[in-house]
Amino acid sequence: MTYSTFMGLETARRGLAAGSAGMDVTGHNVANANTPGYTRQRAVQQASFPYTVPSLARPEVPGQMGTGVLTMQIQRIRDNFLDGQIRAETSSLGAWQAQNDALTEIETIFMEPSDNGLNTLLADFWSSWQELSKNAESSPVRTMVAQSAVSLADGFNHTYSQMETVRTNLQELANISILDINDKANQIAALNNQIVNIIAVGDQPNDLLDRRDLLLDELAGLTNYKVTNNADGTINVDIGDFNLVNRTDYNSLDQVDWDAADPWGDPQYAGIANGNLKGIQDAMVKLQSYETDLDILADSIMAAVNDQHASGFDLNGDAGVNNFFTGSGAVGMSVNNVIVSDVNLVAAASAVGEPGDGSNALAIAGLQHQNIVAGTSGDGYYKNLIARLGVETQQSVRMVENQEALVGQLTNRKESISGVSLDEEMTNLIQYQYAYQSAARVITVLDEMLDTLINRMAV
Repeated sequence: MTYSTFMGLETARRGLAAGSAGMDVTGHNVANANTPGYTRQRAVQQASFPYTVPSLARPEVPGQMGTGVLTMQIQRIRDNFLDGQIRAETSSLGAWQAQNDALTEIETIFMEPSDNGLNTLLADFWSSWQELSKNAESSPVRTMVAQSAVSLADGFNHTYSQMETVRTNLQELANISILDINDKANQIAALNNQIVNIIAVGDQPNDLLDRRDLLLDELAGLTNYKVTNNADGTINVDIGDFNLVNRTDYNSLDQVDWDAADPWGDPQYAGIANGNLKGIQDAMVKLQSYETDLDILADSIMAAVNDQHASGFDLNGDAGVNNFFTGSGAVGMSVNNVIVSDVNLVAAASAVGEPGDGSNALAIAGLQHQNIVAGTSGDGYYKNLIARLGVETQQSVRMVENQEALVGQLTNRKESISGVSLDEEMTNLIQYQYAYQSAARVITVLDEMLDTLINRMAV
């Protein structure tokens, strides 16, 4: 066999191998076109080393002759900088989504403006005292005062209890998020272990890298983190100063102990500044502020009404019961049972022996417009609370929409780089097909030449 024939066969063989590799990669791309987290791959090919190298023993052939093509690697087409942007914005989106979910639920609890909210109950309560001032001896009107007070107390109780339910739900969501973070950290550490072994033998674990990147994308929605790439192909993942994943090991976050004075006091959580877990933290702080405001409003109304009621006289001519309302805070607010049982004990009069006098009832009704809560009226304080809730909810809605648009735009850019285009893959497949057929045709021609040389030339 002549040198040129041998080199022709070797070149054609490498052409077949390159064409086959290209078709394999293209087929893999097409099969995973709709696989979440999949990154488009490309066979990186280059010309093999030519023959011959300069030496004294080189054959007498002209120039350096090409020896075909080699597939150097199967490359993932991915922009790491864009990945970082998407994860940072996804983390911010996760925080705002958690806040928005909680604030929307709180808004639903208050039901403002509506006929079933505390604002309506407050208005009915003050209005009943106003009506009693006009009909101080009327038993039905007195019953209306007692029942409107009971409805108001029940409204405070129910609203606060529902907010406590939101708190419990947020606590459960926080620990579910922590379990999810730990699970993803465990999976990342396991993938690190596989990836380092594959890279050590010179292979490229593209599909495992895709799975690891997908876990990092999902982790970004739960918390912020920093990724450190190691020379062996593994990564470290840190949340602030807490090392979540250290190459092939992971350190789990402890679940939050809600019975502790400061459930978030563990140093593990010091670095959490974004993501769903941070959103839950912020939502609980805001929830606490609304509960505190509700307690202040309930205590202030009870104190003001009780003081004024104690200065009046009931239908029997006795001094008013000291505590028209009993209990403490929104959840403990209630109407004195003796008044509910006997509405004649409602102290509507300002003087003894004047059962028709409703001036004390009028004074209690007038509390509606007096600054009895932190320098403002009860109605004003409650409306400020609702206004603040509305502003914070709208802000969270706006931020969620903005972040969704930003993440969507960045994801579209990522898809344009890393996503699989079936049209492009079909074009590549045709190119590899023709290249493979051409290499096969070269071998066929060489086979015919050798047949002529060996079997058909005369001796």
